[in-house]
Amino acid sequence: MLSKLAIRNVKRSSRDYIIYLITITIAFSLMFAMNLVSWSDAVVDLYDNMNDTFKNVVIFINVIVVFVICFLINYTTKFMFEKRSKEFGTYMLLGIKKKKISRLFLLENILFGFIALILSIPIGFVFSQFISLFIVKIMELPQAIFIEFNFMSVVLLLLYFFLIYLFVLFLAHRRIKKINIYNLLYLEKQNEEKVIKKNKNRNLLFVISMLIGIGSYIFLHSTLTNDVMMDTSFLTYMMVGILLFIISIYGVMFSLSDFILSIVLKSKKIKYSKDNLFVARTFSSKARTMGMTFGTLGVLIMFTLLFLNFSSLNKASYDYINETTSPFDVSAFFETEEPLSKVYDVVDENYTIVDSVRYNVYLNTNSNIEKLLPAYSYTSEPYDKIIRLSDYNHLLKIKGKNQVTLNNDEYILVYDRSDSFLAEDSSIKTITLSNGITLNQKNATTELSFSGLTNAGYAVVVPDDAINGLGIYQYFMAIDTKEDTSAELEKKLVEALRSDLCEVDEEGHEFCSTYRINIRGTTLEESNVMSAIVTAICVYMSFIFSAIVGTILAIQTLSDSTKYNYRYTVLKRLGVKDEKLYKTIRKQLYVLFGVPAIYPIIISFVIVYLLNRVYKAILPSPTFYLSCFGVSILIFIMIYVIYFIATYFGFKRNIDKS
Repeated sequence: MLSKLAIRNVKRSSRDYIIYLITITIAFSLMFAMNLVSWSDAVVDLYDNMNDTFKNVVIFINVIVVFVICFLINYTTKFMFEKRSKEFGTYMLLGIKKKKISRLFLLENILFGFIALILSIPIGFVFSQFISLFIVKIMELPQAIFIEFNFMSVVLLLLYFFLIYLFVLFLAHRRIKKINIYNLLYLEKQNEEKVIKKNKNRNLLFVISMLIGIGSYIFLHSTLTNDVMMDTSFLTYMMVGILLFIISIYGVMFSLSDFILSIVLKSKKIKYSKDNLFVARTFSSKARTMGMTFGTLGVLIMFTLLFLNFSSLNKASYDYINETTSPFDVSAFFETEEPLSKVYDVVDENYTIVDSVRYNVYLNTNSNIEKLLPAYSYTSEPYDKIIRLSDYNHLLKIKGKNQVTLNNDEYILVYDRSDSFLAEDSSIKTITLSNGITLNQKNATTELSFSGLTNAGYAVVVPDDAINGLGIYQYFMAIDTKEDTSAELEKKLVEALRSDLCEVDEEGHEFCSTYRINIRGTTLEESNVMSAIVTAICVYMSFIFSAIVGTILAIQTLSDSTKYNYRYTVLKRLGVKDEKLYKTIRKQLYVLFGVPAIYPIIISFVIVYLLNRVYKAILPSPTFYLSCFGVSILIFIMIYVIYFIATYFGFKRNIDKS
């Protein structure tokens, strides 16, 4: 009997909770799709080091998503229970034991979950094919990847489902167990109390929360500079700053709604204008008791925007890294010239060589520039790295860039954008080489500033005659090929240069290092794989978070539309036309959807701005972060508007039935 009743109730209430059902179905579908992709041999085989890394990252991310879905389902079950409290109270009056009522309610929620679970498997399989197309596009692969169905992904999905509902249903059972008949019968009519009852305490909390947010900005602004990009303390600074921002969001959300309402309700001009009083009173019935919910939604919105922005910034930073670490199809350096000949021969056997240049890097033992760099960038011999003007011009020619000229007493400083302070340092405007020649800096440039140019991250370009008497640091070579290189070339070079790249330890194990050779195809493959993984995960989490925010607001609103439909019935009887009533509903939704979003959007912009101060050296332009943030806002608003529209029509439907 309980089973039949549960099935009937699920059918009856499915229309009221269709938004919730769609959201958890999509959430489970995306979890399943990410599992399929991470366990796919076709995807794993794209990159040798991708196997465990991708799987572990997806599992970790899914654990976070599980907690967020738990929050959504637990929130929804509380609303379901409140909406049907009178029904359950009537059951108890008729003599049905609380234990059976609990089983009935839990069974209904499990049925909702199973519907979502069953639907998520075929939908998730389709989603996985779209994710594979996304990966193929980012990695610029010649053909699509078909994601096969695998058993392990199903097992993981069932595990996540079991953990979520075990936790949520345990809380629901405790909730039912503690309540009595009286509370069940009058639960819907109970007055909701303000979380912060005194206006003085509310104002104090608002001020303190804003000060915490401002303090977090000052802290991050003073610590997040270009110098900390490679520092281990960077992550610590970010975690502390974001934690303070989260505390600020919760504090503001606990007090802001009530604070704004107090201002509106004190102003007669605003309060009695049009339908403002009705909207304010309706919103106040929830806003003053929803501080924790608004705070959580605000945090989810903040992370949604941060994930979307990070995916864009990450892709741009990888593009910069590709160009600065691998501007040539093949580059190599050794202590002797012989290995360079082997490199050339292997490349010539497999590709069409368009141009190549061999050049020497010389040492200036006076160390004018090297000593200015941070300690982590020091080489074993902290001497300035010198290259001849003719060699530098040949490298520029390979890249299709304009040639440069120098007088006999001039030099050019080629520096990395992350070391921009070198261009402003007055102490190196004039340098003296260890052979006694004094040179004045003509200019400082980032043209061709890749780390492999001298194996130091910077280069001092001098007239050809100025290198007389300087010792050779290492021998370098750059090759331009007609065809695009691939990671397979690196394996062939390692095999040909085994004696130069590999060492055997005491136990007889061979270790090969490839840091002396650089293949552009390998770099692109690695960065494209990582970019695809990061972007897919960021978009995945952003959609889940924004969808959950929209679902909770929709459930809250639609529940209120049913619970307080007598208010709208009164308005209709007073002669308010339907169009005017619908306009009032839209205004209510604007307020409800807008309040949790405004402050988190401001904070997310502040964080993105601060991150730009750290990474601006490796981004396409100083204002690139603005376009990233604009795109992120548009994506978020698109998802938000979908839930807004669905909520609006659901609200209208509930009012029209009254």
